Amino acid sequence: MKLGPFFFDTKELFLVLLAGLIVLIIYLGWQVPFFDLNKLLLLVILFFLVKGLLSGIHNENFLILAIITIFLSLYLTAFQIVLFFFIALLLFRFLKVI
Repeated sequence: MKLGPFFFDTKELFLVLLAGLIVLIIYLGWQVPFFDLNKLLLLVILFFLVKGLLSGIHNENFLILAIITIFLSLYLTAFQIVLFFFIALLLFRFLKVI
């Protein structure tokens, strides 16, 4: 989908819709068991930025990183999750995975 100068793939559209849904849930004050909604919103924004900046990233590797990061959000603080996310991306780049 082309929106102005930007082209959105289905994955990017899904991330935008997910961010909107999380913002709506936060606004309405609903609770999601086990997850902190602010951390999930931070992760969705990070995934959207990385997916946009690294267009050559393989979807399988990005999916595995996303799943691991989401499950880590159950136990770790936001800073540790962001640190893990960027270290994993750097390791992916150095190991020629992406």
